[in-house]
Amino acid sequence: MKKSKMKKLVAFVLIAFGVFVSLSFAFISDTEKGKAKKKVLAILGDAHHSVFPQYAAIVRELQKKGYDTDVILDYDVPFTALSEYDMVILSRYAYNDVVLCKQYKFNFAKGKDNLWLTSQQEQSFENYVKAGGRLFLHHDGFGFYPKGRAISRLAKAYFITHPPVGIITVKPSGNFPELTQDIVTFSVEDEEFVVEMDESQTAVFLESYSEENGRFAQGWAHTYGKGKVAVLIPGHDKKVLFHPIVKQCIKNVIEWLEQ
Repeated sequence: MKKSKMKKLVAFVLIAFGVFVSLSFAFISDTEKGKAKKKVLAILGDAHHSVFPQYAAIVRELQKKGYDTDVILDYDVPFTALSEYDMVILSRYAYNDVVLCKQYKFNFAKGKDNLWLTSQQEQSFENYVKAGGRLFLHHDGFGFYPKGRAISRLAKAYFITHPPVGIITVKPSGNFPELTQDIVTFSVEDEEFVVEMDESQTAVFLESYSEENGRFAQGWAHTYGKGKVAVLIPGHDKKVLFHPIVKQCIKNVIEWLEQ
């Protein structure tokens, strides 16, 4: 083969190879661009708990990790599309505040007769977790939900009541080291929940003490079907939610749920 033809052939091969590499990188780049982000659904707020601190302390933590976030402040939850979300956060008690305010001038005693979730809607959360979903029940996210129904089953705890807000001391229990990483004993002014719970069915990783009331579980977690559930109580108001140790607790919960 003549040298001139050889040079042309080599030049053609190099050009073709360059085009192939360029197209490959472009394809990879387009694929990465089109890669779906993780999604989280956050159902926040009720008459006794402000949305903004919940959003700032929990949702923004997920946004920093690159999640797309859908935040529900009303009752318009996409129950039939929960499987689209990598994680669901529920930080809202069971009562329908709209009904309580409009019909009963916020007669809390009427709450048990006016729940914002039907039994079927509660069941959609359980189906989601059983199929592999991740559920973060924050503060009163299992509060006042009926005993024996899906939310209480998911929490493995039935909320009864809570004593008045007071200064409590919170510390790791020794269970679940990954959930108590960088957590040290701290004191806050917050609530302690009286719950009915079989601790052999879950792992309490955070607990509180107060002189008046004794010991309470403040955080617990477990697998559920193919999914995971974590419950974290601290967070009645912004003072607690913005406490650096509580923020670390939230971060640990999110990272455990992601695994």
